[in-house]
Amino acid sequence: MFLKLIVNFCVFIRADVYEIYLRHLFLKVREEKYRKKYSRNLKLINQGGGSIEISGDPKRFKFGVGSHIKSNTFIECSGGVVIGDYFHTGRGLTIFSTSHNWKSNKKLPYDEETLIRPVSIGNYVWLGANVTILPGAIIGDGVVVAAGSVVRGVVAERAVVSGNPAAVIAFRDEYEYLKLLDGKKFF
Repeated sequence: MFLKLIVNFCVFIRADVYEIYLRHLFLKVREEKYRKKYSRNLKLINQGGGSIEISGDPKRFKFGVGSHIKSNTFIECSGGVVIGDYFHTGRGLTIFSTSHNWKSNKKLPYDEETLIRPVSIGNYVWLGANVTILPGAIIGDGVVVAAGSVVRGVVAERAVVSGNPAAVIAFRDEYEYLKLLDGKKFF
């Protein structure tokens, strides 16, 4: 009975509107906290709700000018994460820069050793929604990664990749890419 009364009261005062406002406010608070801790360039965009979490050593995280990340992002930067200028991503990005030692001869499924594998993401990179970047990935300038892809290893400049693991499906036109770059046509 009491619960029904509370629910009816929440509907009456339109509590859902306040919830949206409070989520936006908390995201702005988190953005300012992360900007102070990790990078003044950091820009967070709320897209469909969800949190943004960055963990690890702030000294090992670099974030370029004009770049942004969106909701439901998790970046683990203990091993080092460098993100270039004018980087854009859809929601649901996950980046890992450390791994477990599964080759251990001491314990299963892995031992206590943390393997440091820095991640580097170039300038003018666009990642679709729900992309996962694995430890040690190096993504060149101008790369496009399709939604839902899992990136590992080296991705060449201007490549368009898709899948798990991400594989090259095309390349950006070099002439058009360089023309846009020279004209400083950044979004």
